[in-house]
Amino acid sequence: MGVLYLLSKGATVRKDGGRLVIEKENRLVGRMPIRSLTSIVVGPAANISTPAVFACLENNIPIFFLNKKWQLLGQLANEHASVAVIRQQFACLEDYDMSMQLAKSVVSEKIRNQYRLLKSYTRSSQNSALTKALKMLKAERSKVDTADSADSLRGIEGNCAQNYFAGFGALLDNRTWHFKGRTRPATDPANALLNFGYAFLEREVRIAVIAQGLDTRIGFLHSNNDRKDSLVFDLMELFRQPVIDRFVLNLLRLQVYKPQDFAKDDEDICLLSDEARNAWYQKYEDYMEKTYQEYDGLSPRQLIQKRVEAFRQELLYPTKHDKKKQ
Repeated sequence: MGVLYLLSKGATVRKDGGRLVIEKENRLVGRMPIRSLTSIVVGPAANISTPAVFACLENNIPIFFLNKKWQLLGQLANEHASVAVIRQQFACLEDYDMSMQLAKSVVSEKIRNQYRLLKSYTRSSQNSALTKALKMLKAERSKVDTADSADSLRGIEGNCAQNYFAGFGALLDNRTWHFKGRTRPATDPANALLNFGYAFLEREVRIAVIAQGLDTRIGFLHSNNDRKDSLVFDLMELFRQPVIDRFVLNLLRLQVYKPQDFAKDDEDICLLSDEARNAWYQKYEDYMEKTYQEYDGLSPRQLIQKRVEAFRQELLYPTKHDKKKQ
């Protein structure tokens, strides 16, 4: 099972029996059995035929479309959230105690992930910025349980992000990467990789949410409106550090990428070069499919799927202990 990235200019995919035929500028690139795919990612300069789209939908293979900045523009997928599930999601959203309980759980887990990632580097990187970040994260996490609103939680989350990325930057050679903190859009290579990685993470979480039959729009931490699939953004917070930040740190610290692999566009946004993006796809897929001891023998992709499944159980079948807490 795998992901087909259709991102090169002039790349096309068409259906031929039970296979997809990938071509570029009328040259055969390869063939893939349709049922071997888990998803397809299509860039703005590529093409996928209508019969290929129908075949993917018939086989429950989601298709994701990216814009020129490689951000998710839209999707085609057989979303099948039942009325009962949607009602329960709305019930949790409208129940203040339940909504806060879920939000606190996510924020607390995110801070714990930030702390663990930075802590894992203390043996090889001893500096005051890292020590300070760890101390501040520990202090902020202690405030989560007493937060009385989603705004308060978002404030704690923001303070933690600022301290975490100060520690993150201390793990990089700033003579090479010039990382001054988190920026969106990206102003430096490290932020370009983080932004690129989070776009991939959004797709991973979206697939997992859809697979669990949940409605992507109904969340509990981020604002719920017609412009955001709030549940996807809520659950992404659980995986930024253990999946994407970990991967990006390894790429930079092992010097897989060089400063010349990045360039700024007309809007002064730092982006990966075509060659750097092409290198990312294979390295990312290898990483997402490899099992790790720290994930209890799961791959990062399996970790996401299992955690989202656990969230579904927590959401739809709260325990008696949880109900008492409400």
